[in-house]
Amino acid sequence: MAYSFQEFCADCEEALKADASEAGRKEIQKHFDKILAHPEFVDGILGENSEPGRHIIHHNKESDMYVLAHVYKDAGSAAPHDHGPFWVIYGNATGYTDMKEYRRLDDGSKEGYAELEVSSEYRIEAGTSSIYDVGDIHSIDYPANSTFIRVVSGDAESGKNLRFNLENRTVEVQDRGKEKRIVSKVDG
Repeated sequence: MAYSFQEFCADCEEALKADASEAGRKEIQKHFDKILAHPEFVDGILGENSEPGRHIIHHNKESDMYVLAHVYKDAGSAAPHDHGPFWVIYGNATGYTDMKEYRRLDDGSKEGYAELEVSSEYRIEAGTSSIYDVGDIHSIDYPANSTFIRVVSGDAESGKNLRFNLENRTVEVQDRGKEKRIVSKVDG
């Protein structure tokens, strides 16, 4: 039986209404794994004819839940970062994403300074997902022709978050609202 993108969004919104805590996010993750298993969704939203970049494909104004599609023709990565006041669930549709999670070793009292160590490393394979709670520091690395979706608890693409430089042991506030990162908005 097919599982449509509209059903996925409705199920995620219902899970958030029922429980906005960790249990609700885990319930969303179950729906996430179902939608990633449907070729109609993967081919239609993330297929080879999709425009490269990041796309807002759903936003619920009541819950402020966003669903974004990421379509990358080239390999890429993102330095260690958090998502500010938002949680996020990443799920790969094609390819994979190598993830690293970090633990902050300093106490945050020295402005601009941060010392991190890797706390875990793993791969999110096609068809699977992973949850990152508010404040979780992680980095991503993906090969060419990777596609994934993210469910986010708010507008992380326009908000502020922390970005870390491991080599220089620095941290800065990144204002994503000033960056031109979103290619298109598919539905409202």
